[in-house]
Amino acid sequence: MRIKEQAMSFKLGSINAKLFFIIIIFVCIPLLVLGQIWYQKTTAAIENNAVVYSQHLLNQTNEYLDFYLNDLEQATVPILSKPEVQSYLKLNPSTSNRYDRFVISEKIQNDSFGGILEGRSDIFGISLINKNGMQVHNYVKVKGYLDMGEIRNRNAKLWNNAKNLEPYQILDVDFIHHTPVLTIVRKVYDKNTFDNSGLLIVNLRLNKIASIINEVTLSHFKNVWIVNDNDKIIFHPNQSELGKTFSYEQNENHDEDRFFIIKSNNLKTLNIYDHSSQSNWTMVASVPLGKIMASLINLRSSTIWTGLIMIGVALLFVGGFSFFLTYSLSNLRKMMKKVESGNLTFEINKKPLPFYRNDEIAELYNSFYTMTNELNGLLEEVKHSKLIEKELEIKNRESELQAMQSQINPHFLYNTLEIINSYAIIENQMMISRMTTSLADIFRYNVSNSKTIVTLQEEIKQIHSYLQIQKERFEDLSVTFFLDEEMTKHVIAPRLSIQPIVENAFVHGYEDHELNPTFIGIYGKKEVQYYTLSIVDKGHGMSKEMMEMFNAAFKNNEEPPPDSKSTKRIGMINVHKRIYGNFGQPFGVYIKQSDENGTVVEVNLPYKNEEHRKEA
Repeated sequence: MRIKEQAMSFKLGSINAKLFFIIIIFVCIPLLVLGQIWYQKTTAAIENNAVVYSQHLLNQTNEYLDFYLNDLEQATVPILSKPEVQSYLKLNPSTSNRYDRFVISEKIQNDSFGGILEGRSDIFGISLINKNGMQVHNYVKVKGYLDMGEIRNRNAKLWNNAKNLEPYQILDVDFIHHTPVLTIVRKVYDKNTFDNSGLLIVNLRLNKIASIINEVTLSHFKNVWIVNDNDKIIFHPNQSELGKTFSYEQNENHDEDRFFIIKSNNLKTLNIYDHSSQSNWTMVASVPLGKIMASLINLRSSTIWTGLIMIGVALLFVGGFSFFLTYSLSNLRKMMKKVESGNLTFEINKKPLPFYRNDEIAELYNSFYTMTNELNGLLEEVKHSKLIEKELEIKNRESELQAMQSQINPHFLYNTLEIINSYAIIENQMMISRMTTSLADIFRYNVSNSKTIVTLQEEIKQIHSYLQIQKERFEDLSVTFFLDEEMTKHVIAPRLSIQPIVENAFVHGYEDHELNPTFIGIYGKKEVQYYTLSIVDKGHGMSKEMMEMFNAAFKNNEEPPPDSKSTKRIGMINVHKRIYGNFGQPFGVYIKQSDENGTVVEVNLPYKNEEHRKEA
């Protein structure tokens, strides 16, 4: 009954009405407008992506074809230098012995031509013609009758036109024995006179070119064909198109965009082309835009419907949320009216609807109950305050006890380390003695020194002890200090600010890359405004992007991006902040170098006084 009354109380000034208008004006209408804009933009983007992908696919096919033609060209090079070929170039039918001509021809057919024909189904046949018109052929792989007279006449015409041919040239498509072939001619030169003494003529089947094209593009393009530099079609799935002249569809951006779109009966066909500078061929392909865009358009449609359903469900939940909110607030308002009448006794277990048991509405109820029970619970509050006071007193005594322990524990630790050192000396275990002494120096510096600002000389002494222990751990470790010890007395730094950077060198430079530490160098340099301390390692550093990111954080005295933080790199950030916080600009940390050759971290520290700054 209450829910029904609440549903009937929809007024223009109510929270429900306000939420309804807010959803319509600020959610539904903007979503419709943005959805329309998004629809148009995605359509253009899908079309553009289809064009870019098709161009990339065609360019890749063209590169494979160039590789194939280059391989074919290289395969014919060894033939030219063979002795029998060079001898054949010099033969003259009027002066040479017929038997000698027969022997040389047989050797060329079986050895020179047979070697390149072996295993290559793409070569229809090979011919060699010399300057005296003599020809030798190998067409053994051709099945059926072959008119060799026709081939000889074609070869003779090519030799007569040799002056107009390139040293290596792919001619137009032709038909031999009803088979479409590409004719490739290569000029053969006398190795002594370097004169053009003949032509090597290779008739190439189109099956290998078709295989290359189909392997890459068959599942994408509808048709792919190849046009030579004379605009003649030299390859086409339909053989009737071979040898025809191809005319490009012209538009303003034809040469720049390398594609054009033809519209016919509300259907768009994408035509793209890619030119090869090596073969001087142009590969052209066509594909219906609807075919390559279908999956993306279906995905977009699914996304739109999914989004609409999610928005509808969200609006349904918002409406329900509004109802339950107003119901819980109305119930709280009724209880507040009872308080106004002086009734401070309520059923504390009474809570709002389950939907609001853990949010701000529940907090309102809890605050209300706390307020009404505050006067009745005054005595309990006094008792509770006394208990808290006793707990604080106990905690204070515990703190005093811990303070006493912090004084006792270091002395106990020093005495223990001293005993270990004595036993190590007695047992002639000098490595243990050195490590124990260094460890004691480190603890003494860390615990006993209460100063926050120390001289660089004190810090370097601490680093000496630290590196002494590391040298005992790593036999190959070499440590170099190049500092003016007198000068370090006049340079100041926050206590324990150098050791974290040296530790970084071991952790990030060596351990993270599973390298054995080999070198740590610490160098000092006097500058006019500050003293520069350089910590150098020869491990593997960080990437250039990460180095620039940390240097930017140092420069702006801010935290690096959250996704770049790690527990191991926080130390260097804290060191920079301590130096910058104590001394300001231009003091702090800077990563000068970090790559595969190692890392160089510079720390700029102030001088004690103006006098030493001027001396620098």
